[in-house]
Amino acid sequence: MLTRDLVRFRVYRSRIIPRLVDPADAELLAVAGELLEIFKAAQGQTRSELLASTALIIESSPVEAVISRGLEKLLLDRSEFDTSPDETLIELRARVFARTSELLSQQRFRTLGDYHQEVAGSFERTPELLSEELYNDLPDFQPLTHFRPLSPERLLHRYNTAQVQGLLLHCSELHLIIRKAEPAALRQLFKYLRFHQLMADIRKNEDGGYRITVDGPLNLFYKTQKYGLNLANFFPAVLHQTEWELTAEIRQKNRRQYQLTLDQTCGIQPYFHHFSAYVPEEIKLFQQTFQEKAPGWRIDPAEEFVPLEGEFYCFPDFTLTHLGTGLQVAMELFHPWHATQLTRRLALLENESGEPLIIGVSKVLLKDPLVKETVEGSPYFERCGFIFREMPTMQKVLPVLEKMLG
Repeated sequence: MLTRDLVRFRVYRSRIIPRLVDPADAELLAVAGELLEIFKAAQGQTRSELLASTALIIESSPVEAVISRGLEKLLLDRSEFDTSPDETLIELRARVFARTSELLSQQRFRTLGDYHQEVAGSFERTPELLSEELYNDLPDFQPLTHFRPLSPERLLHRYNTAQVQGLLLHCSELHLIIRKAEPAALRQLFKYLRFHQLMADIRKNEDGGYRITVDGPLNLFYKTQKYGLNLANFFPAVLHQTEWELTAEIRQKNRRQYQLTLDQTCGIQPYFHHFSAYVPEEIKLFQQTFQEKAPGWRIDPAEEFVPLEGEFYCFPDFTLTHLGTGLQVAMELFHPWHATQLTRRLALLENESGEPLIIGVSKVLLKDPLVKETVEGSPYFERCGFIFREMPTMQKVLPVLEKMLG
């Protein structure tokens, strides 16, 4: 994602408008292509060598430097460097530091050059060679091990997407309307919503579409940076919908609030094909652990909505199926920034005659006195709820499932 310094926008009255580039522009495509070729051929090069090559393109390009640097940043995000610790260098540094401390305590050097010569000579090296070798594992010297290529046109679409993502980092509330929803794409949209630990109020419109409201990071008081990144990373999933409208309240450095409005006609296109492939590692790990320790159950990412009172819906995290009876139970997890949504959800569920959801609540949420009071006073949570830390554990989940079976 682009950093704040590389996000370009203009303000018109109360609206904030991202400055998008034209993915068909010949000059932009040429620069994007040149940068891509450098990254593709950079296997084994150090980060500093790679950036020295891209600097030549950026400095000589007719394209604005801020755009070229943005493209470079996006390509770096698609690159992997060898960050494994070099034990030999770590040991050498420890020995050099010990030797320098010993020599400094003697206070017998007339010049700094004499001191450098003495230190380097202790390790049978010249001062220049020792200085170069000592920090060879710093980021500038890490070699490129893998790069995920894409076409120049898709890189420009990725740039436009990042312009919107950078603004969403400063969002107080996001409203999304989905019209003419295709079931498969809609399910994937809500999977992305849940995989990024974003909680939303979901209501069905009369036209069969959905109105979704998501709190932004500026409305929260806990890990707002992480939540802001999650919200920004969710935005590309919106681009796969056929007809959509997004409105976000954006607050900039001057504390003024502006409105960002986009729809499917904005010109930003998806930059990846495998929309359905994304599953975070922590989700995979939880599913694997659940399957190992609860062999009588099957766990799947949720595929369907759970209807709630008052035309509200929720899209849970998982569907749990008992293999013996066929009983299906939905599980919804509330993370540290979901305080408002948790209290709303429990209020909706108190009047449920059935038990449509198992509710998991992050322990951090209980630090909020209002949330703690709501949870402890909820008969529904007493029947169908559990507390977790980072991710649910079987010791917490299985007793609730056994209640369901009983």
